[in-house]
Amino acid sequence: MKRFSALPLALVLLALVVGSGRVPTVLAQSPEDRHGRFAHDGDHLQRMLQQLDLNEGQQNTVQTLLRTHAKERIRLRAEIDSMRVDLRQQLRADTVDLNSVKTALQTIAAKEVDLHMVHYPLLHDIRQVLTPEQQKKFRSLLEEGHSREHGKHR
Repeated sequence: MKRFSALPLALVLLALVVGSGRVPTVLAQSPEDRHGRFAHDGDHLQRMLQQLDLNEGQQNTVQTLLRTHAKERIRLRAEIDSMRVDLRQQLRADTVDLNSVKTALQTIAAKEVDLHMVHYPLLHDIRQVLTPEQQKKFRSLLEEGHSREHGKHR
């Protein structure tokens, strides 16, 4: 009797369960691909802040906010990566519990939303440190960056 591996079948079924018709991005991307954008965003934000002529007190406060933000991103990425390790182990099993896999994927997706959302309170907190004139310039810089980013994807 011919023996077959459950992994390819599980991946196909997983894709169908998720509904995308392909292996979810959370499994297909390397950690560098997933996290490179966040690192780039942090660099871009630093460059924008340099254009605002922050005083020393503002610089200290913003640096504290950025450090706290970076630590939270690192913590969330570590949780997500750990969950992916567990998911890969589930998918390697001889019999794959698709309900368990679906739950794991939903949990990973929720953590990824948390990872994306951590950026918005940071922007809000930075705005609170700025003068009205700096806030206006910061908003303008954010809009320019947003327009440029969407222009790349067209």
